[in-house]
Amino acid sequence: MVPGNKVIVRLSPETMGVLRALVSDGEFHTLSEAVRSIIDDYAEERLQQGVVPAPEHGDDALCINDLTIDGSSLDGAVRAAARSYIREKTGIGE
Repeated sequence: MVPGNKVIVRLSPETMGVLRALVSDGEFHTLSEAVRSIIDDYAEERLQQGVVPAPEHGDDALCINDLTIDGSSLDGAVRAAARSYIREKTGIGE
């Protein structure tokens, strides 16, 4: 695995339920893998939309508002990314 930063995030019970379902369904091996993959996919999508990554601050500071389109919480962003991912994989909502 590529070295990275460790982040602690509080998630709602609804979001945890979605993540656990993804692991139970075999989509991911662990909760960490699910969270990392969903956040990486979301960040990649934002980069493709033209978001410029913030420069390194040396203290691993990150403005969560930079990861969301409307400044919403990371919990909301993860929930939206998980919903989008599930819809894409299952075809629900098409």
